Amino acid sequence: MQIEENRSLKNHNSFGFDISAEYFIEVSNEAQLISALQWARQKSLPVFILGGGSNIVFTRDVTGLVIHIGIMHYDANVISNQHVEVRVGAGMCWHELVARTTQEGYYGLENLALIPGYAGAAPIQNIGAYGSEVCDTLINVETIDQQSAEKRTLTNDECGFSYRHSIFKSEQGANLIVTAVTFRLSLIDKPVVQYQALKDAIKDAGLTHASASDIFKLVCTVRRSKLPDPKDLGNAGSFFKNPVITRQQLDAIAAQYSDVPSFEQTDGQFKVPAAWLIDRAGWKGYRNTHVGVHDKQALVLINHSGGSGKQIALLADEIKSDIQNRFNVCLEREPVLY
Repeated sequence: MQIEENRSLKNHNSFGFDISAEYFIEVSNEAQLISALQWARQKSLPVFILGGGSNIVFTRDVTGLVIHIGIMHYDANVISNQHVEVRVGAGMCWHELVARTTQEGYYGLENLALIPGYAGAAPIQNIGAYGSEVCDTLINVETIDQQSAEKRTLTNDECGFSYRHSIFKSEQGANLIVTAVTFRLSLIDKPVVQYQALKDAIKDAGLTHASASDIFKLVCTVRRSKLPDPKDLGNAGSFFKNPVITRQQLDAIAAQYSDVPSFEQTDGQFKVPAAWLIDRAGWKGYRNTHVGVHDKQALVLINHSGGSGKQIALLADEIKSDIQNRFNVCLEREPVLY
């Protein structure tokens, strides 16, 4: 077991913040993960689980042992003439998984193309885009309990999925480390195209019928046109969740801005795009020396160069406070602050 001391995590977080881990190890299987947990327990060290680093804002160096999940495997099992089950290691790059399944004719993940991070983080955040969410195709999640080192497999229902949320983000599942995820994908090419932005992209491309492969390519094109590549400009993707508000809140906003977009929910509330609120408040394209807001997508906070997690956190708080004051809407961030 190779444990490093004072390891830089600059290349392990998508903002590119140059912070360090007191101790660091990369594990490639469950046995190594369990051994690392035991080592940390023997030394009474806290443990920090790190995947692709695309959903974390490091504001300081990490104390204790950072365990980088590098568990990578891919197994596909056709279970009928309509479905295939794909089981992948938590350390597999999410976009590579989407690209591979689409190319192999396994459909259901194509709308989630080019989302940064690892497969293991997908169920934790219940990632979603263009009308699809991970919970739509996920069968189960394999985990190891950080405290007991016991293995536990959670079904879709047991994951407690909701909008950008799962049991793993609650106290009940906080100690569970994701090691593998299994999806049930379709062998029938019938993509989900209800999302308006996707319909517009299909129309602009001049397609009368879009295949799953077409959707994959269109999603990649649209995302690349709006979202900066973390390799070029440090960011964590969408920084805020789309808020769900009451009819009264929506009417108050509409009284000032008649063009406010909204999407009614099953409970009678309305989801409003956080990007629209931030843009209307004048934050889009804002820059404060080293950090700022992307000029093409108001949901993305960026590290231009030399910025810090503390600066990003401060900027996020300023935006959140402004949106609260202007629209009486509370924004909730997506990335985790450390």
